[in-house]
Amino acid sequence: MGLLKSIFKGNQNTQTKPLHKVDGTIQDLVLLCIAEDFMVGENKYPDYLQSRFGIDSPKKQLQNLEKRGYIRPSTSIESLSHLKAAELKSIASMFELKTSGKKEDLCNRIAENVTEEVLKGIIKKKYWIITENGKALLDENKHIGFYMEKHPYSLEAAGLDIASYAKLFSGKHNGRIRDVVWGELNKKSIEYYSAAMSTGKFFDYCEVLHTMAMFLEEENRHRDALAAYMRYIHYRSNFEAGLPAIKNYSLLGKVNDAADRLFLYAEILPFIADEIQTISNGCGFDTDQLRTFMRDAFSRENDTGVFSPDELTEFVMCGLKKDQAGQKRICKTVMKSAAMKLPKKKS
Repeated sequence: MGLLKSIFKGNQNTQTKPLHKVDGTIQDLVLLCIAEDFMVGENKYPDYLQSRFGIDSPKKQLQNLEKRGYIRPSTSIESLSHLKAAELKSIASMFELKTSGKKEDLCNRIAENVTEEVLKGIIKKKYWIITENGKALLDENKHIGFYMEKHPYSLEAAGLDIASYAKLFSGKHNGRIRDVVWGELNKKSIEYYSAAMSTGKFFDYCEVLHTMAMFLEEENRHRDALAAYMRYIHYRSNFEAGLPAIKNYSLLGKVNDAADRLFLYAEILPFIADEIQTISNGCGFDTDQLRTFMRDAFSRENDTGVFSPDELTEFVMCGLKKDQAGQKRICKTVMKSAAMKLPKKKS
């Protein structure tokens, strides 16, 4: 579908995304995954527990996990790892132990030379420890552990909140967790692409493309990841940024204003430049090889946008060099070219 065919379609999608109720069992599993981050009796918990997972009473739910035998308070020795290096050095000095070395060395040295009974009088704070029963429960629900792990992408940004994600695993799945997740990302990409072409809003589609690219990079599939990332850049620059810029020009008839709008949404931000460079390094590409790969990737796209493949390639290369002036210059050239293809604004 060409750019001009989709520019002036109105956005009919005014609905916000529905909020999904998070099942209590899922909430327990989420808390169990991160229980060891919290102090026993803690009263202040991060806001994301409520906003992302619907956990309104984490303190009460942690206490319930303890009653069910999934977590327990730490011993004083187990609490050592939560202390700051200065606190550990102070304890070591108190017992005439060496205060040199890394934090792990200090913890081991104190644990080997000071009894639990003695440390009880010094270390008052306790932290939750996952029991063997708790570990077994997490092992039975590895998909929740995967969701809670740190990734270079956000499953939520791709439309997979914890409730919809958990539903993917409510039945029997013979494939690996990553296979199930990848299948859902593909499904989302098709759904969001169709919606974007109907509404002219490409944010959700770009988010899932970005997630897919970084998902592949996490698997060290560098070339596939770079190809997916270039698709993300193509739609982000040409459509998520390009359509508002074109609409701006159609309303005001000012190329410079439209170019500023294009740059505002298309700019290769530092995190994007870093991700592209990281994936490119994984491919073993030098600058010329990366440029060629990008141009080829952009040339293969069927949906034409405001940037030509060459213009978008150089736009990204400017971004990698953190050259904002170069990016703005290209945006102005792009909008001048686009303006010649659009109806003139009537005075």
